[in-house]
Amino acid sequence: MRTDGRKVTALAYELHRSVPADHWCVTYWDLLFLRQEVQSALRCGEIQPGLEDDVSEDYGPSIYTVNEQYIKPVTQDAGKMSWALMRNPDGLQCDLFINHAWQEGVFEFLAKVRHSWPRSVQTAWCCMLANPQNLDIASFLQSPKSSPFAIALQASKVMLVVPNRQESVYTRLWCAYEAYLAQEEGKTILIAHSSNLHQILAALRGMALAAIFGASVGIVATLLNLGQTYGVPALACLVVGSSLVIHDDVCRRVMHLLGEILCWTQVTHGFVNFFDLYSAEEYPDKDKAVPHKVTQVLHLSYWVMTSLAFCVMEVDRINARSAVSEAEELRQGYQGSIQYAKCSQAADAASIRREIGTQVDRVDHAIHVLLTAGMSTPALRDIAHRVDIEHAAFAEFTGAVFLLGPFATMAVTLSFVDLFYGRCLWQRVVLAVMSLLSRLILFVWLSWSHWDEQRFILKVMNKFLCLAMLGWLGLMFCFLVFGLSLDNVFLTWLLITDLCLLSMLLFAFLGVRGIAKLPCGFRILQICFSRGCNACNARTVCALSNLAADDDESSETE
Repeated sequence: MRTDGRKVTALAYELHRSVPADHWCVTYWDLLFLRQEVQSALRCGEIQPGLEDDVSEDYGPSIYTVNEQYIKPVTQDAGKMSWALMRNPDGLQCDLFINHAWQEGVFEFLAKVRHSWPRSVQTAWCCMLANPQNLDIASFLQSPKSSPFAIALQASKVMLVVPNRQESVYTRLWCAYEAYLAQEEGKTILIAHSSNLHQILAALRGMALAAIFGASVGIVATLLNLGQTYGVPALACLVVGSSLVIHDDVCRRVMHLLGEILCWTQVTHGFVNFFDLYSAEEYPDKDKAVPHKVTQVLHLSYWVMTSLAFCVMEVDRINARSAVSEAEELRQGYQGSIQYAKCSQAADAASIRREIGTQVDRVDHAIHVLLTAGMSTPALRDIAHRVDIEHAAFAEFTGAVFLLGPFATMAVTLSFVDLFYGRCLWQRVVLAVMSLLSRLILFVWLSWSHWDEQRFILKVMNKFLCLAMLGWLGLMFCFLVFGLSLDNVFLTWLLITDLCLLSMLLFAFLGVRGIAKLPCGFRILQICFSRGCNACNARTVCALSNLAADDDESSETE
């Protein structure tokens, strides 16, 4: 029996030496299988949670417990290889490196990883599954740089950090070392987050109630024969702009509910509205007038799409709140520097600190960027010394939805409807075609961009959406006060929209690093990344001034 055990051990070592360390990976479906196996083991009593384990469906027993009572026994029976090679004996090329602290519940860990699994990723390397838990793992750790951790991280495309309720992963020296390698290799570091579907559904139920209330207001206004007013569309524009500027979570929630009410008030309150620009009464030539029913359909379509855009704004708010919560978990116990990180093995600690050497500040900076922005990329790490990148990684789809949704639909549809009825000016057709092409190019560029560039483009869209709202309010004022013709209003609106779109395309093509090279480039980036009036706050100005002074001192020293 002892001879057989030695043979099995030798074969396990041979397997792990024949398959490169960066191929000890699992797939998304392997993680789903692992969850099912752990649930089954809990039901059968094969896993006995400890006193400190939370056995709820949201968290589950800790990784330590699962490793001792499930992974080790299962892989022992299979031949002492790692769980990853037990599932995939030939190995899988590494795409994603998972950084975690082992203190989290297994269900919490699996839920966050699966929910945050990047679309372009097929496989993941995770130490608890990749390393052979029944073998002497120290034999694979001759030095930190040649360890399986380092080899897998170098081969990966991106690192995913999994926060937990107990303590920051960066209180552990091995996790800090992985952050050092990611920084040195120029990797993108993302924060894993759990699903917030329940919060989103609850928020959308509130939006649905607001829509019902708005529809009721519209019906009452119709029954009372209240005339159509331009105040409602103007207020809707102000609500959109305000939501993009304010920081307070409750105020943003109120703005979104108010916007939903206004949209459905417009949908139900009559058919005469500010998009009803081309009714037969407006033009002497009845044959070339757009039928009133067509403008009614366009009016309804616009406000229904706008109401959906307000729902997207509410989802953005919930996602931002969840991202802040995950970042706070990642801060727990972290003292601002990896020099305070601990390691259970003194020899490993000495080797890691010796290898990091004088790069502690750079690693601390990379972690600071991750905690502040919600993502750490080479571009963000480059500009973080001179730009306040707080929440820079939040994906806010509001601008994209408005610009690619109701605005795009109405701008293009109205022009081609007019063209169909033979009363559209050629200038309007040209501007409408440019508008459509610009939006398509922007959408394609956004889809192909890197993670941080995508977030940057989305934030740029939000800023130009604010400008577009101001432009629309100005046009409405000119129409009501100075009697500007409806043709000129629409033509000017198309022109403003096209200028905004071309500017967005320019920002997208330049990217974060390209804009940073421009005169006042860091100021421009500050405006783009910051939310509303925070773009030029005193803290930011002070930081930039101090940095400039430091740069001057450095120059004089040199």
